[in-house]
Amino acid sequence: MAVVLLTFGGFSGGSEGAGAPEKAEPDLAGFLVPPAQRALAERKFGLAVSLWRGIAAIRGDGDPSLLELAKVWTLAGEFDAAIEELDRHRRALTDPTAMATVSRQITELEVRPRGFTGGVFKVIPAEAQAREAFKRGRKEMAAGRHAEAALLFRAGIEMAPDVPGNYRELGEALGKLHRADEATAHYLRYLRIRPFGRNADEIRARVTPAALGTLSISSSFACEQVWMNRQPLPRPLPVAALKVAPGRYRLLCYSEKYHFARYVDVEVPRSGNARAEFTWAIIENRLDPWGRIVMENPDRETEMNDIGVWEEIGVPVPDDRRPLRVLLRAGDSSRRKELSIKLEAGKRFPLVW
Repeated sequence: MAVVLLTFGGFSGGSEGAGAPEKAEPDLAGFLVPPAQRALAERKFGLAVSLWRGIAAIRGDGDPSLLELAKVWTLAGEFDAAIEELDRHRRALTDPTAMATVSRQITELEVRPRGFTGGVFKVIPAEAQAREAFKRGRKEMAAGRHAEAALLFRAGIEMAPDVPGNYRELGEALGKLHRADEATAHYLRYLRIRPFGRNADEIRARVTPAALGTLSISSSFACEQVWMNRQPLPRPLPVAALKVAPGRYRLLCYSEKYHFARYVDVEVPRSGNARAEFTWAIIENRLDPWGRIVMENPDRETEMNDIGVWEEIGVPVPDDRRPLRVLLRAGDSSRRKELSIKLEAGKRFPLVW
C-alpha cells in the first residue's frame, strides 16, 4: 500500500509547549534515540513504535518525540493510531501556531483513505531497551532521584509491557513521591504479570488486602505442569486461597502421561474469591483386537475427534455434563461400535468391545 507522508518535523525540532517536562541532564531518553532512529530507517516499524513510545514516556506529551511516533504509525499505514498520538501532542501544547499545525496534520490523516495491508500490524516489544531502562532507573533510585527513576521505569513499561521489573520499581518510585494510588496500580499490574515472581510476596505485602482477590485451583488428576498467565505454578495442585491481583487469568494444566492439555480462564474480583477447576476423566483403551477411539468434542458437540491409540488419555468433562458420543473402530476393520459416555471428574472409563 502506498503511503504519503505528512510533514511532522524532525525529532530535534518541532513544537514544544507547557506539556514538555524539564529535561534532566544528561537526557534520560538519549540512549533510546539511536535505536529508535535506526529502527525507523530500517523500516522496522513495529519495533520503532515501541522505542518512540519509550522516548515519549520520558520526555512528555509536549515533546516532538510524539511527532516521530505519529510518523512511524503513518508509515505503517496505521492512520488512526497516528491521529491518537498527534491529538495527545496537541493537547499538551500552549502555542496556538504549533497547535494549528498539528490540527492540520490530523485533518489530513482523517480524510486519507483506509486501504488494506498485507496483514495485521504487530508492535514488537523493545525488550533489550526496556531492561536497560530498568537498570538506569535503579541507578537513579539509588541516587535518590525518584522522579527521574519513575520516568525510566515508565518508559520500560511502554517499550515492553510484559517485562515485569519496571512495574515493580515504578510502584516503588511513585511511593517515594507520595503518589500512592498510582503505586498501587503498578503493584497490581506486576502481580498479574508475575503472580509467582521473585518479588511477588514482597509486593503483596505492600498492597492493601482489600485490593486483592483470592484464587483457588484444583484438578481431578495430577497435572505435571500448571501455568498461570504464562508463568509456571511453583507448587502442585490443589492451591487454596492464593492472594492475587484482581483481573483475568488463563491457566493451563498439562499431563504428558495422560496426553492432556487444558486451558481454563477465570476472572478474579477485587476483594472476592474465584475458583479454577480442571475437571477431567481418563479414557482407558482396552480394545482387543486393537482399535481407535473417535469421540465427540466436549466443547463442541457437532465435532468428532480421533483421540489416538494411547492406552490412557485425559478428556475434559463437558461444562454441560452431557453424554458424549463415542465411536470405536477396529484396526483391521473387523469391528465397529457406537456408544455414549457420561464422564465424571476424577473417574476412569475403560472401553471394551
